[in-house]
Amino acid sequence: MKQRIGRIYSLLGAAAAAACLLLLASWASADTRLDGSTESIPRNAITSAGSLATSAGLSFHNALAENAVSSFSGAGFQFYSGLMNISAQPGTITTITALSKSTGTLELAWTAPGLDGFLGDVTAGYYRIAYSSDPAQVSTFSPLNYTVEFPTVVVPNSPQSYTLTGLQPNTTYFAQVYLSDARKYVAEKSPTNQSSTLANVPPPVISGVFYSSVTISWTLPVAYGAEGFRVDSSTTNFGSLYPGGTVVSSVTNSGVVVTLTLAGLNSGTTYFFKLGSLNWQQDVNYTNVLATCTLPGGVPPIFNLASISDPNGLNVRLTWSSPSFPNPNGVLIQVSANPITSSPVDGMAYAPGSVFPDGAVVGSTAVAASFLQTGMQLDVTSYFALYNKNTSNTYSVAVSTYVVLDLPPFAAAGLQADLPIHSSTITLTWARVTSNWGRDNGPAFHSTTAPASWELSRYDIYRATGIVHASWVYIGSAPVDATSYASVLPDPSARYYFKVVPVDSFNTWADCAMAIDTAGDIYSVAPDGISRLAVPVAMAGALKGNNQYGKPILICADEFPGEVGGRIIKSVKFASLQFPDKAGAPQFRLPDAKAEVVLRYETVANQVVPSAAGVAMTPSSIHASVLASDAGHNLGPYFYNGQDYVQLYGSVDTTNQTVSLLSALPGHYQIRAVAVPSEFDFDIAGISNKIITPNGDGLNDTVIFVFNNPKDSAVEGKIFDIRGAFVADMKPSPAVAESLMWDGMSGGRVVSGGVYIYQIRADDKTFNGTVVVVR
Repeated sequence: MKQRIGRIYSLLGAAAAAACLLLLASWASADTRLDGSTESIPRNAITSAGSLATSAGLSFHNALAENAVSSFSGAGFQFYSGLMNISAQPGTITTITALSKSTGTLELAWTAPGLDGFLGDVTAGYYRIAYSSDPAQVSTFSPLNYTVEFPTVVVPNSPQSYTLTGLQPNTTYFAQVYLSDARKYVAEKSPTNQSSTLANVPPPVISGVFYSSVTISWTLPVAYGAEGFRVDSSTTNFGSLYPGGTVVSSVTNSGVVVTLTLAGLNSGTTYFFKLGSLNWQQDVNYTNVLATCTLPGGVPPIFNLASISDPNGLNVRLTWSSPSFPNPNGVLIQVSANPITSSPVDGMAYAPGSVFPDGAVVGSTAVAASFLQTGMQLDVTSYFALYNKNTSNTYSVAVSTYVVLDLPPFAAAGLQADLPIHSSTITLTWARVTSNWGRDNGPAFHSTTAPASWELSRYDIYRATGIVHASWVYIGSAPVDATSYASVLPDPSARYYFKVVPVDSFNTWADCAMAIDTAGDIYSVAPDGISRLAVPVAMAGALKGNNQYGKPILICADEFPGEVGGRIIKSVKFASLQFPDKAGAPQFRLPDAKAEVVLRYETVANQVVPSAAGVAMTPSSIHASVLASDAGHNLGPYFYNGQDYVQLYGSVDTTNQTVSLLSALPGHYQIRAVAVPSEFDFDIAGISNKIITPNGDGLNDTVIFVFNNPKDSAVEGKIFDIRGAFVADMKPSPAVAESLMWDGMSGGRVVSGGVYIYQIRADDKTFNGTVVVVR
């Protein structure tokens, strides 16, 4: 009230304010109710402030709604209060949908709000609708900038609709709807509906009738063309005749196609057809129904022929669909290493293994919908022809295909980037690829020095400006005998990332290519585009061959969706492979725990959910619920040490949704739902192995103790014998950050076999347990 008085004084001066004080006194004495449904002053009331003498004429206007005004008038003036808006404005419409469509209309539907928010009927209100096909005009829509207005009576939460007419076909329209009361006091801005009218449908004709198929053709509409077309067929006029029948469809998402064929129909059968046009929302607008009868007699061919190749297993599986026809008796399949020119003769039976004049061999005559061809060769074309047949050995026309099994070349290893100081040119080097990539150690090239083009045809070089969801750009190629490539940097001061991808003449390549940046750091990135192992340049020599295997190492990242669920959020393996023979390198480790392991997790509706390849699964897939906001305290990394998953400790970035840690160990990592303490902590799950065999064979020679140390406290670890005598101090482990290790030694000698006690201390906490040495 004081604020109102201050504003009146500033506008009118002291003399005019006296009239306002009389008015304010009348307000204060009124029986005022501000309950959202009853007003202190009726909506159509005018209050007089009496008459006061003034030295000059004066007028004052205060617009409270579109048609509400308060005023002063000169000497001996009256003051009119106008309309006082005590109740809330009408409610805002929250969702708008397209209830029905045609080529020229859109019926918009919504749920009615009320007079005061979502309470109270509107007995004499108005709807305003703003709509346009121009998306640039959406920003100008407002309750005061509209296209159409009409009166209405509204009951809150009741369904409402309005049909926009005179629209163009296959055109997207944007619309907002607002409610006002009788005073034209309008609700706030509504959401925008985006819907397309239906596309025009051209008149169809039946252009081809065959034993088991019918072709429908049409001419394209002159204007406002369709986004695609669909033809449906039915044996019973789409259910209008008993008992209904099956609808067969053929669809194209191209707006310029003028013919579609429906295959797999029965011979000698009447079919009904209708052509539909599609808009961008895949809504269908159908024409009138056509009818025709497929040709009588004959045996219809198979349809939907597909192949599933397995180059690693040297086999291919063919699958197909077969239409219904009288007396079916199987599918005859011809197999050949050359194009097939011989066809089966009607009335003649063929057994599996029969040979045709062109050399084609009968692979099967069974009643089936699939066929497995085994014992195939890589990079050799195999031809297939399939014929339906009946009990009289009458054969359909052939449906043919061919298959080439191909393995991509192995990925490049031994990457190195040479970027001299102040140079704008980087030189990439790699080890020459001499074998194929395969699940079971793909075969070596026929010639390691001069591979065939279908084995290796070139090295493609790609560049990106980031490693997360990298957008790789092709920048050039190198010949098969090259092991280096020089590239000019667009900006020498920026960091770039490069991939060297070996490619064969079929344009296939392995999907586990590693990347290197201009600093020399090397990356193995998982299919989700974010999870990765980053090896700093200081340790890149281990990947070039400075390791226990004496060979370059390729680290291939893959994800395991079958493992996620329950407490397991993510599962990623960084597999180490020897180059070029692709043998596993399970004992490979980097010199120090300074490689960064980053694992990505996904969220849905503020809840962490299992994921693979960047695809989030449903929240119900996880039994241990973790809110996204609590991920920092409820997610942790685990590592598989060959026997068990060991809990590690890292950091959680809730913004980028990653769990990261420093490690020297490629291998299998998981994110799990787990309570991570905020203080120093050690758990038995952090022990790499309870039994050690310090014999120098590289297997269980040491035991590693991983702990949580969020405050970076000083940590002490000791080993005692079973009688409590001191044996050795633990050392920091080079395998994983935040860990200690014991190598089974005391004073430079291997200890005797037996039970030993470990003790870990930090922040006035002590953790004890036992390990066993076996000799």
